[in-house]
Amino acid sequence: MVFFCFIIVLMNIYLDIAGTLGWTQSPLNDVVELLEYCLDNYPGQVYWLTTFCKNGINRTYEALSFLPDDLRQRAFEEVKPTDWSALKTDAIDFTKPFVWIDDSIYDSERRALDEHFVEDSYYWMNSSDPEGAKKALDFIKNRAKA
Repeated sequence: MVFFCFIIVLMNIYLDIAGTLGWTQSPLNDVVELLEYCLDNYPGQVYWLTTFCKNGINRTYEALSFLPDDLRQRAFEEVKPTDWSALKTDAIDFTKPFVWIDDSIYDSERRALDEHFVEDSYYWMNSSDPEGAKKALDFIKNRAKA
């Protein structure tokens, strides 16, 4: 008799767009793989944490124009919007494990991560690194194992 054990990782994923998914040196194929992995493996747990989605306004569809049309529509429908105004950390649910992928955060946002002892949940996406999207995907996979 064979038994299978599946572990579902409850972890929120927070994604920036500019400099993280778009306007980056990462090849589009790698960006697509990163986004599809998040959508496939964390359904209902992926959130936009971007200036294109704040103050109650969601402009992510327009910002995702670099994606293939089917993935653009899927991301718009499946990635949940966040609502924040001054600091992106205001939209993070610190009661659950998470990964935040962004190319730039303020010192006050870094302090908020430190105050909640979750600074290791942030991944700095170097937009000039052609391997950035691959490294971000590895970061998510490794955090899920931790």
